[in-house]
Amino acid sequence: MNADANREGFKVLRSEPALFPMELLWRWSFGLGLLAISFFAYSHLRQAVLLSDADELALQSQDPFASAAAAANVLSGAMPLLIHTLAQVFSVAAVLWIASATLGRGVIARVIVRRLAADYGVKIAGDAPRWTCFAVLKFARVLMLLILVIGYLVGVLIAGLINGDQQNLLMSSLVIFLSVGTASLLWAYVNQVLSLAPIFVVRDAVSPLDSIVESIAFIRRHYARVFAIGLWNSTVRGVVATVITIAGISTAALHGFWPGWSITVLVALETLLYLVVSDLFLLARLAAYASVAVRELILSQELAASENRSGTATI
Repeated sequence: MNADANREGFKVLRSEPALFPMELLWRWSFGLGLLAISFFAYSHLRQAVLLSDADELALQSQDPFASAAAAANVLSGAMPLLIHTLAQVFSVAAVLWIASATLGRGVIARVIVRRLAADYGVKIAGDAPRWTCFAVLKFARVLMLLILVIGYLVGVLIAGLINGDQQNLLMSSLVIFLSVGTASLLWAYVNQVLSLAPIFVVRDAVSPLDSIVESIAFIRRHYARVFAIGLWNSTVRGVVATVITIAGISTAALHGFWPGWSITVLVALETLLYLVVSDLFLLARLAAYASVAVRELILSQELAASENRSGTATI
């Protein structure tokens, strides 16, 4: 059943050729927009932060201690501006991601779920945009990043209470690591719930809150299948990442034999190749999850039809 779901995911992609270009369009639109914002912020910081002659000499020197001290001095002076700039970048990036993901994931989820319903002959909710539901779910995914921030802050607070006036770097690092690790596990679960919720918005025409409830119930009912699909998909992507990383290291090792520009172009192409393959498998994973979600309707509708026939026969 798990292997069938993975194959069904790729089958949907083959039957709907426009799905993958749409996936690349919304993901890469966000990525390019974020890249442009980052370059703009970097150029703004470069112009705003002034280096003294002593800092420039220290940064250009071969002394690692002098370079580190100069970097810390520059960072300390630029910290207020840096925090303000990062807050602006994150705010714009969040709005950009919500807009692109709402449109992209909304359209893709509708196409996948309705295609699977037609293939299985299953009746689902009527076709409707439901953009507000998709937007609320994407906003929730951005908001849930605060879980990681809270995990870090809680770790710092606990480390401060444990250490007191004494500074134990090892203990503080361990406490913060455990706190952030726990927060990461919680975030991963919440993120998966929110990523599955659009399937139920399309399938059942429910509200954002109800789609989250259905997503949690779905994971509980099909935990083994959901875990197997995710494990298979992440393993394949990990293998691809390893192969492309080895290829990138091999390409960089040719620096003394090939021109620098050719090495840069090849590494950039290898990076783009990984991004394309990763996006393909992430889209196939969504289709595999949707396959399980749509397929479970077959049993429920058959049970409902059987109960109706039984009731009619009794009357």
